[in-house]
Amino acid sequence: MNSRQQQGLVLRLVLYGGLLGTFLFWLYSLQSQTSYPWDWPRFFEGIGPRLLISGLWLTIQVAGLSLCVALPLGIGVGLLRVSRSRDLRWLGAIYVELIRGTPLLVQVMLWYFFIGRAFGLESFGAAVAALSCFTASYIAEIVRAGIESIDSGQMEAARSLGLTHAQAMQSVILPQAIRRILPPLASEFVALVKDSSLASVVGLEELTKRATDVQGRTYQTFEVWIVTAVLYLVVNISLSFAIRFLEAKTKTGKDEAVIR
Repeated sequence: MNSRQQQGLVLRLVLYGGLLGTFLFWLYSLQSQTSYPWDWPRFFEGIGPRLLISGLWLTIQVAGLSLCVALPLGIGVGLLRVSRSRDLRWLGAIYVELIRGTPLLVQVMLWYFFIGRAFGLESFGAAVAALSCFTASYIAEIVRAGIESIDSGQMEAARSLGLTHAQAMQSVILPQAIRRILPPLASEFVALVKDSSLASVVGLEELTKRATDVQGRTYQTFEVWIVTAVLYLVVNISLSFAIRFLEAKTKTGKDEAVIR
């Protein structure tokens, strides 16, 4: 990491720290201006933090496994979208439009009550399947756009050197496209973590479901949901930093795949 990247990292940390400080100051001001009975000590001394942490761990498991399935599936569908075969392009288009055109909540319910029953999936498996298929459709469009953004002369030059279409795609086009699709992929990964909250509708005790349970037990509304929001924020900011670090790593190397 060079000095400019280090400076950028420090500036982002300062920015996030300032935003967090402003948020905490706003919370402190809110406590003195509302009639809500704030009681942070009772919240942290009770079962709330333990249940929320267990829900957070399950959320990370669901989102992580969904990402591991969605990424190769989305890349595969994205390659279908730019295939030379019209039938394969149509197949990829049908998948993308079918999945993106229906709400994720409906897909989660269908996987749990209908499709999942045929495969013996419980709430965890149904949630992972629904999130994977849904996220893969958006990853496919990101991959398609990234590939189509590469100059067509790159493919022609690779083919003129004796590479097959598949070899040119693997060795020349995809390495360049990956660097362009990392930023939108980061946004999609963050959205996946937040979308995992919909798994609560099928009884999966992830973070949102745990927060609802804690609120029902303790009758502490704002404390529970503020801590829940902070936990989601920590996970998503960490994920964003990881993607930006990976993006910086890809930019530091020379674009050796480009054929001149």
